[in-house]
Amino acid sequence: MNIEEYPNSEDIVRGMHASRLCNPIEWFDHSRALIAAARSAKERADILIDISEKNDLLNVVSMLYGFAIENLFKAIWIYKKYGSPDSIKQSYDHKFPDEIKTHDLNKLAKLVNENIAVEYQLALELLTESTIWAGRYPCSIRGDDGIFFRNPSTIDDAEKIYAYYSKFFTIGS
Repeated sequence: MNIEEYPNSEDIVRGMHASRLCNPIEWFDHSRALIAAARSAKERADILIDISEKNDLLNVVSMLYGFAIENLFKAIWIYKKYGSPDSIKQSYDHKFPDEIKTHDLNKLAKLVNENIAVEYQLALELLTESTIWAGRYPCSIRGDDGIFFRNPSTIDDAEKIYAYYSKFFTIGS
């Protein structure tokens, strides 16, 4: 960002926001931090004996995995839309793109690869529920969401998704 392009402080803030918004590396780096936190919390949950504490922590673990996948999918979409930060020739968008203004991982997965939304539909639905409420609160806002359950393979599926799609940023794309 060239500071001379922005004549006042409001423009500087907008420019900084836009440059982060349109930078896929910013999104990917954030997804890496989230997955590291999820893995660390999972290790802690694996050694807990108190079942209630363990269940609550595993809900938080699912939430962190969901946030990591969400940021990863958004990073890929942003890369496809704007290119790498080094190659962006156009001015940055200042408005958050409607296409990715969601926590719905199935919707975001379809933007990246339709097949992933089909193959991992249940895991993505459970991770979405974790990001919306189950990892943050003891109950949903509406109360009509049914019973949240955790499928043991959800975390394994999240790891598989992350391992595959993070290659987009870690292997000379």
